[in-house]
Amino acid sequence: MRSSRGWSWLVVSAVVLAAAAALVGSADQGQESEPAAVSVIPIDSRLGYNLEYLGITCGHMTLESRLEDYRGKPAYHMIMTARNSSFFNKIYKIDGRIDSWVDVETMSTLAYLSDITEKGKRKIKRYHIDREAGVVRANKHGEKKTVPYDGGPALDPLAFVFRGRVLAGKPGTTFTQPIFTDRGPVETISEVGKLKRFNTVDGERELLPVQPMPADKVLFSLKDEVVYWIDPGPGRKLYRLAFKFGWGRLLCELTGPAEESADRRGIEDDGE
Repeated sequence: MRSSRGWSWLVVSAVVLAAAAALVGSADQGQESEPAAVSVIPIDSRLGYNLEYLGITCGHMTLESRLEDYRGKPAYHMIMTARNSSFFNKIYKIDGRIDSWVDVETMSTLAYLSDITEKGKRKIKRYHIDREAGVVRANKHGEKKTVPYDGGPALDPLAFVFRGRVLAGKPGTTFTQPIFTDRGPVETISEVGKLKRFNTVDGERELLPVQPMPADKVLFSLKDEVVYWIDPGPGRKLYRLAFKFGWGRLLCELTGPAEESADRRGIEDDGE
């Protein structure tokens, strides 16, 4: 789930941005319990974000989440969509969408779908995790494969960020979550930093930084540093998502409610 190469996937990953006890996280000493007013995974109406590189808007992103039925099970459905700005489309056109479904009962990813178009070529990856059957059914660009799965509950990268917004405690604390990788679930630590004041679409706000610390330094794509900034209040709204790569920094910043998905196209579950 974390395998892709090239600048194009870095952009899409940055903006297209997923047993309950295991997911709730083994909090390190000093970790505060999560706020009671927050859902296990935040429920957000569709929000829009600008993607900036060197202070220039190079793309747009939307994020949303809701509760719905997935194959007979109540699930959290998280959606991330993205596209380049008109100028950057002339250089390298990118259009993408990622969907994640998480089982409400087990708090483990049920399915993860990635639909990315680069320079007119569409690449679709589908993962269906059936823990009862002990298998993962994958469909990468039309090639189907079923592999054994004997791990516990875990989250895809998109759900990992959504859930982390709730688990983040006070500055200076840490928490862990299991994340799905090509090698199975891996317990991953996230560090909570100091509050910092920013000018946001909602006015001046103190935001709480959360930085995942995967063992191989890979979360969404190639080796990178990812920090997401949230409102520490009950809503846990995501205001900023910052990426640091070898070639520079990429920033996603909240612009407000969005009427439509950034990719302007849908993705269908093929019922595998």
